[in-house]
Amino acid sequence: MTEYQPELEILRDIDTSFHRLFEAVNDSEAPSMPRDDPLATLRRAQVQIDAALFAYHRRTEDATLAADGACLLQWNPPSAPPRRLSFEPDSTGETWTRRELEWTGAEWRSCGSDRVDNVAIRAPAAARYPDPVDPTPIETMLEWIRDSWARSDPPALVFAETAATELGVVVCVDDELRYREHDSDRWYPATTDEFYHHLRANGQPTLHSLSETPLNRHHFTPSSLSQ
Repeated sequence: MTEYQPELEILRDIDTSFHRLFEAVNDSEAPSMPRDDPLATLRRAQVQIDAALFAYHRRTEDATLAADGACLLQWNPPSAPPRRLSFEPDSTGETWTRRELEWTGAEWRSCGSDRVDNVAIRAPAAARYPDPVDPTPIETMLEWIRDSWARSDPPALVFAETAATELGVVVCVDDELRYREHDSDRWYPATTDEFYHHLRANGQPTLHSLSETPLNRHHFTPSSLSQ
């Protein structure tokens, strides 16, 4: 059990209670609610708790680089998958292997490596950036949004817009993954494999509540053939 396990269990209980409350009042909720309405306040709190739990999950369960003397730089390029550049010393510490890696949505893929000498590294004296962790796998992120459409404000995966594509949103309706871009006139049923392609073109998706996107429930509920 981790140091923060009791607090996490409390947060999970609160989060579950929020979801049950929203489901109970969903049928009677007015179409338009004032910003200071208690339910609107609770809904914002629910989204914040969801985000906190997912962030904690990443920090505690995702793989980090082993403490083997390697130096690692990780970043998210715009409209592209996360990348890593690592320098791994040999047993003497005088020769290094430089590796370039790209995130596939499930694991790191090697893009090339070579042997280098005289590695020099400069970094801030105080830590300014978080320790690198593996991005969340696509399949794990899709599990987060499954069985959630009954919520008042279901979670959604969002692929960032690029120069060639609009922002894309993924939700799960009746156990079916549905994808729609902001400028599209319809949604499309999608498979997990298709999201690996979207990751290569748009970068790693992020998790948001549907209300935080430009789309709403209506954009995903009519038949894709009748829109």
